[in-house]
Amino acid sequence: MKEVLSGYVKRLSASLAVCTAVIGGVLLMQGEGRLIGALLAGYLAAGVCIWTIAYRTWRSAGLDAASAKKQMLWGLMLRLTTIFVVLGAAARISVRVFAVTALGLLLGYGLALVHLIAANIRSDKK
Repeated sequence: MKEVLSGYVKRLSASLAVCTAVIGGVLLMQGEGRLIGALLAGYLAAGVCIWTIAYRTWRSAGLDAASAKKQMLWGLMLRLTTIFVVLGAAARISVRVFAVTALGLLLGYGLALVHLIAANIRSDKK
């Protein structure tokens, strides 16, 4: 399991680094370099959401159906609260900060899920 997670984190980090370089370059060319922090805040929120999914799934694996349902609902509430707080704070700052933070959240979350699916496919082939 450690091998799978180690490779997963490396691939995800590399993908996010490439995306950050491209988006950061575009933002710098537009004179909006200050928005790179908003992009990173979106990545952080996505990381919290992905970690919550993994942790709650792991915790509910050995439980009965009712307890597992509670764990998954608790995880859903944590993810929604995280997204609401981060995007709400970004929206209070400005529309551009909100847009870049939302882009970072969607990009980070989407890449994490794509790499998770790819890691699962690779582990099934072995």
